[in-house]
Amino acid sequence: MRILTRQQIEEVLPGLDLVPAIERGFVDYSAGRATIPPVGELLLESGEVHIKYGYVDGGAHYVVKIASGFFDNPSLGLPSGNGMMLLFSQRTGEPACVLLDEGHLTDVRTAVAGAVAAKHLAPDGVERLGILGTGTQGRLQLAHLAPMVPCRRVLVCGRGEAQLESYRAHFAHSDFEIDTTQDADELLATCSLVVTATPATEPLLRRRSLRSGTHSTAARSTRPSRPALWRRQRSSSWVR
Repeated sequence: MRILTRQQIEEVLPGLDLVPAIERGFVDYSAGRATIPPVGELLLESGEVHIKYGYVDGGAHYVVKIASGFFDNPSLGLPSGNGMMLLFSQRTGEPACVLLDEGHLTDVRTAVAGAVAAKHLAPDGVERLGILGTGTQGRLQLAHLAPMVPCRRVLVCGRGEAQLESYRAHFAHSDFEIDTTQDADELLATCSLVVTATPATEPLLRRRSLRSGTHSTAARSTRPSRPALWRRQRSSSWVR
């Protein structure tokens, strides 16, 4: 059985074409070829843990993933997300690999899925990208959108100037032209492709600012209480 660390995984990922792999996953799921039972969940006082598992018919392996979110961790100098994946043989049940990715594969998977959504659903001629959230997912979503959307004008909305400055610095050597705001309404008023990547517990985007034809990639929560607009995201109406 192999054990791979996050460093080893990060060294491999840039050489992989992830978009077709995620697209195949969506197709297999929609065609009924993927078995994905309901998510297991542990709700702790300081965080939450999700246990997810599944396999694709005819594949060599099945996987069990443990992913956590402890949203006060940054105040302790720790990342808010963590986790690992366990790979087993479909034929014998033997463990094949432990992926000690510390939640990185989950982060990348989510961002690539957002890029796939934009590839197939975003309007033509996007003139400005909107990112709501300045954390890890907000950064990865933009990075993985780059090959899908030619637009390089970006408006990022965050909670404070320090977070926004950190976001700008992260992309300082990219070809993105990044403007920032703390007014979420400005995203909807000026962007035709908007990505939400925040654990907010209250709605941040308002219907009054929504423009016709805007595409949204609503990334984040997997349970109703985080955030409160989860039900609206499920119905594709993610603004109030």
